[in-house]
Amino acid sequence: MDPVIEDITVLLIEEQPNVSSMLKNALMDFGYHITKHISFDDNIIEQIDLCNPSILILATDLPSEAILKELAEINQLLPLPIVIFAENDSPNVIKNAIKSGVSAYVVNEILPQRLKSIISVANERFKAVQSLRNELKQAKTQLEGRKYIERAKGLIMQQKNISENEAYSKLRKMAMDQGCSLAMVAKNIIDVCQLLSTSKA
Repeated sequence: MDPVIEDITVLLIEEQPNVSSMLKNALMDFGYHITKHISFDDNIIEQIDLCNPSILILATDLPSEAILKELAEINQLLPLPIVIFAENDSPNVIKNAIKSGVSAYVVNEILPQRLKSIISVANERFKAVQSLRNELKQAKTQLEGRKYIERAKGLIMQQKNISENEAYSKLRKMAMDQGCSLAMVAKNIIDVCQLLSTSKA
């Protein structure tokens, strides 16, 4: 048994979940652990929360707008790799599925021998997207932090009538004394100044 497969837990969603499901049996044959087999009428977000699966696999003729909307919500709240096996290959639906955070959209017949590679690709694509997302978030945070520092420096220069370098030194000293980041100290200074100006008004 592949140890990587053993670690992957699947939440499987089908139009009519039953024991004779070909997809379910193929997944189990390959050693994937199915935490739950549900229908599209179930609350998917709630089930993800309860089962904490490694991957979400859906089998449907055509994913509805409501399903794609729910998948987009999952991608925001509880992101995980999502694979859709569908009968319909509408370019518009595929485009919207990828926008909703679907890692792999597979059209036509489900070939058991391709399952392992499809799940592997979906996992890698998901990791790549998450990594980009984290980098973007980090860049935004850094940019926001720099804005706070510049603004706080300006406020200190104005209040103390000192140079930019002196204001920056004061900020750094406060950050070191408080064991906080420069951006955090800068934001606190801005908040206090805003509070004081509001109370004066």
